[in-house]
Amino acid sequence: MTQLLNRTHHKPLYLQIYDLIRDQINTGQLRAGDTIPSEREYADLFEVSRMTVRAAVNKLVQDGLLLRNQGKATVVASTTIQKSARGFKSFTEDMQSLGIVPSSRVLKMHSEMSSASVASQLNLKIGARVICLERLRLADEEPIALERCYLPHDTFPELLEHDLTQHSLYKTLEDRYGVRPVLAEETIEAVIVNQEEAELLQIEKGSPALLIRRLTKDARQQVIETVTTLYRADRYRVVLVRSR
Repeated sequence: MTQLLNRTHHKPLYLQIYDLIRDQINTGQLRAGDTIPSEREYADLFEVSRMTVRAAVNKLVQDGLLLRNQGKATVVASTTIQKSARGFKSFTEDMQSLGIVPSSRVLKMHSEMSSASVASQLNLKIGARVICLERLRLADEEPIALERCYLPHDTFPELLEHDLTQHSLYKTLEDRYGVRPVLAEETIEAVIVNQEEAELLQIEKGSPALLIRRLTKDARQQVIETVTTLYRADRYRVVLVRSR
């Protein structure tokens, strides 16, 4: 591969190495989970300094193509899922639009009395019955997010009877109750996961994550759910689209 480095070209050597490794990933020569050669091995292979290799690898990590595990080797990252901050789709719709098979594992689904916080968000009286739905969301069978959702029980009284393991909650609300979510107000913050969250998401305790809080409204501007979703930061990215 050394002959593929053009030492007279205007492009820096580290970017040429970046391109070569990226091409190996894009063509499937390096697959998700594969361990890449060490800096020393790459340095010998390309006949460059380890600093040059490190610059290329750092850029690949920053771009989400490689994943550097603390105390472990650097591996090829799984495909990063990008969510646009413009528009509004369910998790199922997001995954399907990317050619990814979505699924869920229902961790909890029951009726309970609302707390003051949940009641306030849903415009209910404190103690009113709500449906609590907790799911582990998967993309191509890989855990990607933890979701906790609250909905007013009186609005969706038979929702507990539905199987939401393979079916979209929003599609169920529309098909069964004629309620279509059309607006979402979201806030996003960076957090770290605790032991329980890490085990469910199959990542290390203390790993970074994105916590998205959302209030979802229907066409009449009625709040139909409040939901918090914890996304793996190594697999999920929010893209802001702005214009002037």
